[in-house]
Amino acid sequence: MQDGFVDPEEEFIDSDTEEIRAEIHKFETVRDAWLAEHRADLPSAAYTVLPGVSKSMSKQINNSLKEGSTTTVAPSAPAPRPSRPRRKLGPRKPPRPPPEIQIRIAAARTAFDRREYQEAINMVKEIIRQRPATPQAWNLLSLIHEELGNREAATMCLISGAWLIPKDARHWMNVALYCLYGVDMMDETDPRRKLALERAVMCYSQALQADKQNVEARTGKADALMQLGQSHLALAQYLRALKVQPLNIRTVRNLAEAALDGRDPRKNAEAAKAAYRHIIEYLWSQGDEVFEAMEGEFEWSDLRIYLEFFTILEQWEQGAAELKRVARWKLGRRAEEFWDRWPGEDREWDEDDERRELCEDYEPGRFSPMQYGRALPVDLRARLYVFRMKMGDMYEAEKHLTSLDPSADTAVEDFYDFPDCLKDIGNALLDNESPAKALQYFSLYEKIADQAGDISMDADILVSLGRCHMALGDKSAAEERFIAAIEDDEDNIEARVCLANMYEHVSDREGREEAFLLVRDAMNLEANQYTLDQEGNLVPKRKRRRATGPRKPRKPRDPNRPRDPNNPKKYVPRRLINAEKRKQVDLERTKVATKNYEIVQELQERAFHSDDPEAIQNWTRAARDLVEDFRSFKEFYPWDKYVKYLGLGGTGGGGAAVPSRNLKLAAMAERLRQGLNPENGDGTDNIPAASKARVLKFPSAHRGIPFSAWLDIFLSLAFALVRQNQHREAYVVCHAARDSVVWTATDSTYLIHVAWASCAVYAGDEETCVAIARYFMRDYLPGTDSYRMFAAMCRTCQTPVSWYTSGPAQKFILRQIKTMDALVMRQNGQDEFPPPASSQRSPSKSQQQSPLKSRSRGDITLDVALLTIYGHILFTTTSYSYALSYFARAASLDPENPLINLSIGLAYVHYALKRQATNRQYLLTQGFAFLFRYYRNRTEEDPTATIGQKMEAHFNMGRAYSLIGLGNLAGGFYRRVLEEAERVRRNQEGEESTEKRSRWEETLVVEAAYNVRCMCFLLGDVKGAKAVAERWLVLE
Repeated sequence: MQDGFVDPEEEFIDSDTEEIRAEIHKFETVRDAWLAEHRADLPSAAYTVLPGVSKSMSKQINNSLKEGSTTTVAPSAPAPRPSRPRRKLGPRKPPRPPPEIQIRIAAARTAFDRREYQEAINMVKEIIRQRPATPQAWNLLSLIHEELGNREAATMCLISGAWLIPKDARHWMNVALYCLYGVDMMDETDPRRKLALERAVMCYSQALQADKQNVEARTGKADALMQLGQSHLALAQYLRALKVQPLNIRTVRNLAEAALDGRDPRKNAEAAKAAYRHIIEYLWSQGDEVFEAMEGEFEWSDLRIYLEFFTILEQWEQGAAELKRVARWKLGRRAEEFWDRWPGEDREWDEDDERRELCEDYEPGRFSPMQYGRALPVDLRARLYVFRMKMGDMYEAEKHLTSLDPSADTAVEDFYDFPDCLKDIGNALLDNESPAKALQYFSLYEKIADQAGDISMDADILVSLGRCHMALGDKSAAEERFIAAIEDDEDNIEARVCLANMYEHVSDREGREEAFLLVRDAMNLEANQYTLDQEGNLVPKRKRRRATGPRKPRKPRDPNRPRDPNNPKKYVPRRLINAEKRKQVDLERTKVATKNYEIVQELQERAFHSDDPEAIQNWTRAARDLVEDFRSFKEFYPWDKYVKYLGLGGTGGGGAAVPSRNLKLAAMAERLRQGLNPENGDGTDNIPAASKARVLKFPSAHRGIPFSAWLDIFLSLAFALVRQNQHREAYVVCHAARDSVVWTATDSTYLIHVAWASCAVYAGDEETCVAIARYFMRDYLPGTDSYRMFAAMCRTCQTPVSWYTSGPAQKFILRQIKTMDALVMRQNGQDEFPPPASSQRSPSKSQQQSPLKSRSRGDITLDVALLTIYGHILFTTTSYSYALSYFARAASLDPENPLINLSIGLAYVHYALKRQATNRQYLLTQGFAFLFRYYRNRTEEDPTATIGQKMEAHFNMGRAYSLIGLGNLAGGFYRRVLEEAERVRRNQEGEESTEKRSRWEETLVVEAAYNVRCMCFLLGDVKGAKAVAERWLVLE
């Protein structure tokens, strides 16, 4: 401040000054209003409402006072009732914020202009906190975030501000445009693009709620829906927009695009065709050279789209008539309507005047020769040729085909901008059984594709080329084309069907097997690509849009685009090529496998013993490729497993309810199935698995890699996948290793299942753990270790015990017990109790050569572990009385086992606490008798007991007394746990204790201290609880 001058930048620095000024302004406003009501003697004063006078009469008196009139009006004089003011249309303006809020907004804008963004944000947030319904504050906050580069926050602020003025359609549209900014530059897979489009749709919907006749908002919403892929919703919006502006050519084009992108183009083709026809009739009525409609001209590309709907609806005659009429109008010959009297001839489009001069109404020289013949674009002539072929008019079709010569010197130049019309011509010739001519047009398309570089040989043209070669007898070339089509489009059905037709007539069995696989694959794809509509008709789930105009620049195609590792490409064997080429293909695949094996060996150590993400990713990719190569070798798997690997076991993807669309395809699949009889396989299905590998005479290696190394790759890949939280994929790898006929030896199957169990434990999948444990208990019988493994695997899974106590698990363990009882009775000579049928079978080879240390069949006794496990399952399900019977059987075999005594004691105590207990005192006495037997065994009778085991005994006794509510007795045992821990701590501080605690041994000090603390709280001893917590429950 200098000489009384206040710097404008320092005017709003003090927040207290702002508040004082706002209060002063508010006070002055209230004061002026009060004075205006009570100073009636002044000319400028006006009564708001006079006593006993209506509001209208008071208004007249106030007007007279303002004008200085001396006319008096009697208060009781009746006054005419004024008419109600007409309601203003449009959105309601937001209420004006209070003066103090306006001052704060001005201060925030000043800070924003000074680029003090953080200070401006703080000011705006304070305004929003005081008065959230302030659109100006939200808009200013959005502008600040935009300057800071926080586009997401700016968008949310704009949307929040728009909700405060929901009837302002223009504001909603501005917000939608802001959301759409930069969407065109985003990748289609970018989640930000989808979010921005969804927000724009929401904003346009709100704008339409405010103004239902707003065509701009409706078309904007439809455009956003089209970019989201929801063409059926966009179509409805375009139709509603055309009701307001039927001559908008842009909306009609978008409507046609939505109709072509829909699931069933035939359903909406009539609406799009009618919209185009309405514009054409209107422009036709305006004059010869009038092509200008709303938002654009009617161009040749519009005619191409218009004719596309005639093709979809198969209206060949109407399409040909419209093509000639509109093309004549576009070329300036609208007056020659007499050509419409010859709908079966196309003489006006001949390249010479020979046939045109035969028409009486034709006037040579009236129009330029350049408006006939060659003036018709080449793609429209091709479309006219297709129409004539479909109508069966071969003469006119041949006339057009003469002008569409693919061998001409200028053929590439003529068709360069319209290469797709070559497909139409070739397909029409191919359907007319002219494969040689069709091949010329397809070859011209391939030549243009090679020269252009920005178009590629897609699956459709490759299938057409394959059909031409197959019709000409060149099956090897046809096979190459069909396989290339499948590689370009993995969902192509027609290429698979054509290949299957070729392989079906091959003499060797492998060819027919390949045909069967291709047919089943085609049927699965058909079920996934088609669905049932509400009327029960089959409709495609998605429709590919065909090109309808000149070729446009396309995005460059990356030939080395990485594939999804979870969806590997299936290799299609080439059956019809010669042996030399087949051997060369196999050598190439062997080289790739050898390179991947070298990568696996090189990165093995880094991938599993370091945290190098790049090494892990490269190793996993190479191992996955090797596994897929092994699984694609049909000789290594039974027929049903190989078909299941290919995903051909049935109609996948939830398409089981969709019937086969092609009855011929289903009949072909059934014919091949009966001919191959895959149920019988290769004649080795009845041979035991252990000897099948010797019957098939496998070599010792595959791709130069020993089978033992292949097994290591399988299991290592499973471990790598489960470490990356992909346990389902790891299970698939283990399953593939188990199903192979290569690894049928006992050691291999044992190793596979151990790896499978390890993956399940790592993933915490109790269901799979139980399934693998059941395998060991079934195939390695009898064996105490397998039962212990079942309990250990369920214990290590940090999940609820739902699968441990499930019905199938209980029944399986009970069957094991019954089998064991039957075998023991037979050994003791008690044949009056025959064993179940399952126990009468001879042991399998895997059972006789079990790697686990199990007893032989001739020395089977009752297994304590098995009885205890089943007792624990019943105990967990609160069936204490039934659990006690099995615990008692286990105690009769091992009476001094502390675990059995503890289990019996707890079962009695829990049973006593149930409502159905008849003699609770007896049950408690029995329970504590076994508990004290367990306690003495742990603390006194066992000289080898460790400190951890003694703590366990003290804690379990204290927990048992706490369970029945005897806290005074429980506290003593908890105290012993803490005393043991204190003694160990003193010994560790002094000399090294002779009683060392193992690293894996669990201690219960924290649990005991926590229980003591809770007991102190319940008894009101807060100081004691605090002392225990500070002494034992503080993290070091």
